[in-house]
Order: sequence, then C-alpha cells, then structure tokens
Amino acid sequence: MTLGEKLYRLRKEKGWTQERLAEQIGVSRQALSKWESGSAVPDAVNILRLSKLFAVSADYLLDDAFESSDATWAGRPSGQARRPASWAVLRTAAGVCAVGVSLLGMLLLGILSSVFPCVYSISPAGVEWTRVYTGLWGFLKTNHLEWLFALCGALLLAGTAVLCSPVLKRLRDRCVSSPAPDR
Repeated sequence: MTLGEKLYRLRKEKGWTQERLAEQIGVSRQALSKWESGSAVPDAVNILRLSKLFAVSADYLLDDAFESSDATWAGRPSGQARRPASWAVLRTAAGVCAVGVSLLGMLLLGILSSVFPCVYSISPAGVEWTRVYTGLWGFLKTNHLEWLFALCGALLLAGTAVLCSPVLKRLRDRCVSSPAPDR
C-alpha cells in the first residue's frame, strides 16, 4: 500500500475531509491531494505531523511493505512509543485485583458485623437526643474500622476507574475525531 493510499484510508477512518486534515497539519488542501494521489511526497516535518496525528509510525507511512498500521510500533500523539499489549493485560489484572480485594474486604466486614453484632450510641451531655448505630455501621464504629471500610471503597473506585479507562478513552477519541454535525 502506498503512502497516498494509507493517507486516504487513515483520513477516511477519522471521517475527515481533505480540508480538515490539511488544516490540522498546516498545509493546503491541494498539497494533501497531491500526496494522496501519489504525485508528491510530504517532507519529513509533515510526515512526523501525520504520524502523530494518526498515531502511526513514520515507518508505516513511508514503507510500502507495511499493509497494516498494527504491524508497526505506532507512535502516540505525545511522541512516545506504544505500550506493548502486555501492558493492557497488566492494567486489566490490576483493576480486577483491586475490585476483587475491595469487594472481598467489604464482604468480610459485613459478615463480621453479622457474626459480632454491635450497638454504638452517642449521647452528648446536656442534649436530649441519642444517636444509635447498629449493623455494619455499629460494628465499624465500635471497632474503629471506618478507615478500613473507606479504604475498601476507595480501592473499589480506583479499580473500577482502571477497568473503565480504556473504554472511556475510546469513547472520548470517537467523540473528538468525529466531525461536528452541521446545523
């Protein structure tokens, strides 16, 4: 696949017009049209801009032997190399472990509060009311374990955020890359 074919395919995947892509990299639409038709080749600066914009390597753009951008070590818009696939597995495992440990901790605290029921009451001097905690909250307050429950909750939120971050990133990228509807 030639450079022009790759540019055309990448541009169409994003749903961009030639004008929009040309504006993003700072060239004229005619120059981009020549690149896509194969009658001209972009200079090194524009190759770098294109590779960062499309998150592919310059090798992928320039080497006709590469048929798929997945076959490259695609560059990120920040300019850093793409993380290997094992990073995604490690991130998922960490998220699952965090969620699992937090749910197990909350379950254990719930079971312990059932096995060892506690009543915790607060009745300040000089006031007519009394606040009474029973069940899980009574157990946590009696044994001063509110911090452990809060830690489990924070770990649950963190694990959920780690697991949901790739999905949210894809949704954000899809929303950013799709053109705004004309009104």
